[in-house]
Amino acid sequence: MNTPSVPILSIQTTPEIVRTFVDEYFKAWQGTDVNKILAYFSDDVVLHLPTGTMDGKDAVRDNFVRPFITGFPGNVHVPVNLAHARNLVAVEWNFEATHEGPFAGLPATGKQVKVPGCSMYEYDLDRRVITSGRIYFDLAILCAAIDCAF
Repeated sequence: MNTPSVPILSIQTTPEIVRTFVDEYFKAWQGTDVNKILAYFSDDVVLHLPTGTMDGKDAVRDNFVRPFITGFPGNVHVPVNLAHARNLVAVEWNFEATHEGPFAGLPATGKQVKVPGCSMYEYDLDRRVITSGRIYFDLAILCAAIDCAF
């Protein structure tokens, strides 16, 4: 006996929908709510940063989210350019923040930072999560701004 197939519905990717998703994700970083930020990542997310690869949401929380919101609470990601394809978005951005907490073993300096970067995110709009990402920024620029060494 054949069971009729049920069509799988998927959100149609449009520039506006993708931009809204990215803007919401970046806005979550302006606070210090770890869970709000982590809600944008799948449980099995893999992120590649200049500091290394993080596999899974716990690793992202411990090695990316917490260090940045502790060192730079209220940070702002300012999108400069955005391009997308189905389930992939490239975002050029500026990270703007004040070093108000410990970061990379360095106590708060109160210094302003502005670091350009670019992210490639694979996403699932049906679940509204990032499934993987490659985040590129010059760690030397960030460290020079706050006098840290990596």
